[in-house]
Amino acid sequence: MLEINYTLQDIISALLGFFIFPIVLIAPGYVTGWLLDLFDFKQRRFFVRLGIGLVLSFAISPIVLQLTSSLILFSFALFTLFVFFAVFLFLVIRQRVEFPSRGLWTLGLGWTLFTILSLINIQSGGSLLYSVTSYDQTTRVSVIDAMTRTGVPPVNPSYFPGEPVQLTFLYYFWYVFCSMVEVIGGQYVDARAALNASSAWVGLGLISLVALYFRLRNPTRAEAVWKSAWLGIGLLTVSGLDVLPATLLMTRTGQVIGSIDVWNTWIQSWVASTLWVPHHLAALIAGMCAILLAQFARGKPSSRQFSILAIAGLAFASAAGLSIYVTLVFVVFWGVWLIALILQRTERALVLPMILSGILALVLAAPFFVGLLQGGGDAAGTLPIMFEIRTFLQLESFVADWSPLARSLIMLLVLPINYLFELGFFFIVAIYWFQTRDKKSLGSNSFYAVEVMLFFVVLVIGSTLRSTLITSNDLGWRAWLPGQFILLVWGVDVWEHLNLVVTSNSPQTREAQKNRKFMRVFLMIGVLTTITDAALLRFAWPVMTGPEIPRQYYSARLAYDYLRENVSADAITQNNPLSFIDRPSGLYGTHQMVVSDRTGYGVPSNDLEAWKEKIAPLFNSEDVNDLNILDRTCDKYFIDVLIYTD
Repeated sequence: MLEINYTLQDIISALLGFFIFPIVLIAPGYVTGWLLDLFDFKQRRFFVRLGIGLVLSFAISPIVLQLTSSLILFSFALFTLFVFFAVFLFLVIRQRVEFPSRGLWTLGLGWTLFTILSLINIQSGGSLLYSVTSYDQTTRVSVIDAMTRTGVPPVNPSYFPGEPVQLTFLYYFWYVFCSMVEVIGGQYVDARAALNASSAWVGLGLISLVALYFRLRNPTRAEAVWKSAWLGIGLLTVSGLDVLPATLLMTRTGQVIGSIDVWNTWIQSWVASTLWVPHHLAALIAGMCAILLAQFARGKPSSRQFSILAIAGLAFASAAGLSIYVTLVFVVFWGVWLIALILQRTERALVLPMILSGILALVLAAPFFVGLLQGGGDAAGTLPIMFEIRTFLQLESFVADWSPLARSLIMLLVLPINYLFELGFFFIVAIYWFQTRDKKSLGSNSFYAVEVMLFFVVLVIGSTLRSTLITSNDLGWRAWLPGQFILLVWGVDVWEHLNLVVTSNSPQTREAQKNRKFMRVFLMIGVLTTITDAALLRFAWPVMTGPEIPRQYYSARLAYDYLRENVSADAITQNNPLSFIDRPSGLYGTHQMVVSDRTGYGVPSNDLEAWKEKIAPLFNSEDVNDLNILDRTCDKYFIDVLIYTD
């Protein structure tokens, strides 16, 4: 019997998923861009059109696929995709195809391979070495597989109290994408491979967004725009100063940490976000696409503005189901922008189309919001967001017994230090950018004022609010994604300005040289932070767990492979419900379970605990040795297969 090489299997499966994704993530945006000539689509070269199509697909595909699959049929959503793809192929055949430069090919190929190798299982003999991101993938893969088996919204794969329960209390639009790819890929692409491939495509979408943003922001600098775009893409490798306190923490404790951000309230690197939370980045791309559409609509005839902003409405509806927290930032910003347009005397023509785009987004996302409310679980009747000054975790133990007011004051006082460590190079960029901008220069480009408004909305929300649905401050972590993008754009501005001053032989040359050297230090630390974080996410888990767990997980994967191939797809399996985040069951399991903590979203905690107490004796009491008791209990609770671990 040939030994299974899971590493090779994962690479091939993820690459197949990667090559299927254009059906979902390029064709719909490409066709829409051509039909409406968005961003002067028809005047662009072929590979530029592909990038625009990719960005637009983040805005269009999520809401279209969710509505067609949930309100009509999953198969109808697939049919819609193939119609888009057929039209896409027709348009491509009619156009002269110009391939991108070697640099773009190298970038795309390098990023794709890096992403896949960062996320797959690495097999070493009889052990499987996981990525740290497998912690969250356990849930996401379960949801994707459940969608493939049961439709959209999916039946909760980890909760079966005698009847199927729909899983609606989460933002799940990204999982619809992955499920579509899994279905198209058949037996060769599973849910985990589709999710891994999706991270690669989110990175390519972010790269395309950077290039498109600079092209629209500086339309008169066609040649220089590509240099700006390449610089912006390079800045995606820069993060904060986290490597310094994280290294100190590991040195002091003698333990390896799973992520470089755990020492403080997170602002993740771009690379970590693509590997860990691709759906949040997808929401960022959709939201920024809406802003670009509004900017593109400026000065256009009224009918044209309405058609362009209708796509922006689709973008916000898509973003809502990709990340509710990132979308909250864009919604508040959209309102601030509307108020600014109403108060000033120009560009008021945009106000009504922007309002209608918001209404359209609300209508399209209404079924999703209804699902959220119906699946509220313990969160029903509680506020999902509360006021709290952003926490500097290293001070938590010192202020634990302080009054709420005193605690808030000290956190407010250290907020600049907090952001200095989390943003690093980009913290300095923000200060320098505002120093070099006066009222006149801010008014010289319509993008500048919009960027300032978005940045301050992010600053206020990210500094004063926190989410309460889970222990982690998910809002505080994700709200900064739009702010990070604006700081990246300003980073290009600042670096180009410094280079221009240095080469101009002006009186400011010497000062500019000093500033550039100073910022280069932060730049290098930021790159080191990203590299270290990527290395930790890939290699820290086996070090943290020791050698026994990777061996157990290899055996578990063999067991779940056997179940998938030899047990009926509608059978109900059950592992020990007291196991916390049982990775193999989520990453490899393809059957319904009675109860597990993988996908407890929207299920009252009392109900979950009650079912765990009913099932747990099958694994941790003397009943395990009595086959008659096991049989009766399994019949009572609908269990067909029990899964035991040593």
